[in-house]
Amino acid sequence: MKIDNYLHLYIGADTNFGMLAGVMQDTCFFLSGNGEIIEHKISGEEQVKLILKRINNLTPAESTELNKKGFSIGRPKGYSFTPEAILFLLGLHVDLFGLIDNGLAIEMNSN
Repeated sequence: MKIDNYLHLYIGADTNFGMLAGVMQDTCFFLSGNGEIIEHKISGEEQVKLILKRINNLTPAESTELNKKGFSIGRPKGYSFTPEAILFLLGLHVDLFGLIDNGLAIEMNSN
């Protein structure tokens, strides 16, 4: 599992370098707090880490909206998502790929 396979899905998410503004081949672009664009190699010495939330940390309003967009829990096979639900979750910066558990992302503070 490599972070470069997932970065493009999380444009706009916060990272350990600032907000992810773009990805091009082996380079990321970040918007820093003071509005500067920072360029960084994906495989650089300091690894890019997304800051993502777990799906179980959605707010009640986010969960309601997710259900409207096409999320269902089916037994015994697990979850089912429509394309709209997946796009909604990516927009909320939800870790859909287990990046937090694999050390490729930082868990968003749920406070």
